[in-house]
This record gives sequence, C-alpha cells and structure tokens, in this order.
Amino acid sequence: MDFRSTNDKNIFDTCKILFVSVRMMNQLHVLTISTNWKEADQNAYSNHNNVQLWRINITNQISNLRSLQVILEPAEISKIQRYQHEKDRQTRIISRAILRILLGRYLSVDPAEIRFNLDNHKKPVLRKFNSVNIHFNVSHSGDWILIGIAPAPIGVDLEQINASFIDQNLLDYSFSLSEKEVIQAAINPATAFYQLWTKKEALLKATGKGLIDDLPQVPSLDGIHKSPGLIIGSNENWQIVSFKVDENHTGSAAFIPVKTMLQFFNFQL
Repeated sequence: MDFRSTNDKNIFDTCKILFVSVRMMNQLHVLTISTNWKEADQNAYSNHNNVQLWRINITNQISNLRSLQVILEPAEISKIQRYQHEKDRQTRIISRAILRILLGRYLSVDPAEIRFNLDNHKKPVLRKFNSVNIHFNVSHSGDWILIGIAPAPIGVDLEQINASFIDQNLLDYSFSLSEKEVIQAAINPATAFYQLWTKKEALLKATGKGLIDDLPQVPSLDGIHKSPGLIIGSNENWQIVSFKVDENHTGSAAFIPVKTMLQFFNFQL
C-alpha cells in the first residue's frame, strides 16, 4: 500500500484514514490518520489514477438549483419531483448534477452528455466512455454530499451524527461484541458509532452487496481481521478510509488498493 504525498506534505500528515484490506478469509489491516479538505485545481481532473473524495455543502448550492437542474434528464427531474420534502428534492438535484459536472471535468465533456446504466448490482455506471476507468459513488446526509471517484470500484457513506438515533437493538443488529464495547467506551459514543457504521456501509456499497443481516461479521475496528468473501460479496482486497467531513458529519470510503494518492477536495462550480 503506497500513499504518496498529496502536496508537499505527506498524506499521513493530512488525512485521517482507516485502511482495511479484505480477501476471501482475508487479512484486514486498519490505520488511522487525519484529513485536510482543500480546493482543487485543474490538475485534479487529469490524473485518473487517484482516489478522490469530494464534499459538497448543500446549503451553498441552493442558489444554483436552477442551473444545476438543467443538466439532468427530464425523466430524472420528474422522478425527483415526486419526493415529498423540498430538502430531499434539492439534495438529489444537487448531488446528481454535481456528479455529472465532476465526471464531465474528468472526461472533458459537457456534463449534460453524461448518461448512466445500472450494473448487475443496480449501481450506476457510465453508459459511454467504457475505455476510461472511472468509478464513482455518492452519499448524502444532513448538510453534505460526498462523492468518491476512483480508477476501480469505490463505495462511500456519509452520516450526520445523531445520538438519538442509536439504541441497543441497532447496536446488537449492526456490531460485534468487540465493536459495541469500543462504542460504549468511547468519549463520544455517537461519533464512534457512526465511524464504524459508515465503514461497514461503504465497503458493502463498494462491493455491491448492500446492507446485509450479517453486519456484525463485517469488521470495522483498528487491527488485523479476517472476513469471508461471501459475507462482503467480493474476493478482492479492499481499503476502508474513515474521515471527518465536519464536526457533525462523518464519512468513509472503500476502494481497491492501488499505488495512488488519496485526496480530499471541496467542490466548487
């Protein structure tokens, strides 16, 4: 695993990361460092070998809703308009349009030209540009949208920290005994809960497995673990990256390990 410097500072000085490698009955290796979200320049879009995570503040994009909506397909807009709550409609317009904008920048095409198909796991994939290895995943919660873009399959999960959401039944359903002990012993149990939860969900989104009944068997703690490939739905090695989006939101990303930079960017139109 080779994570090189994102700038003149080593990635280990700028990112809080949890790495997990997974194979069928694989070894899982976990590390933690801190994150630095920065502004992107044009060079960010020219290297398709990097794993890049983009955060988008929903409130900051509300004034751009009209211009963002015109990027979407009519059928997509019609589906979004059926959401009951305005916040949900706004979030989906923003997330889908900005995903197209980002992909358009990587591919040097008009965002409105970006179209999607669904793969065997019902995950969206690029309809054209099959020769370009660009994979992506999207999550949103609270005030933020998180988009992950990588040269191989990637999954991201973002959650707003909400202590009132957590109860014993959810802990028992989602976590192993050792994971529950870590959460309950943490200085901030709610933050610990969402750190572990997003790691599990990001991995299962990356593999296409989706949420399962065997969540306690999907490891999320620091250390060395093994996990059956049948549980996570993949025989590949994976890395899971855990990071703070802001003081009230935590996120994770799961991706196939490559010799690359891991970068954290603030999106700008």
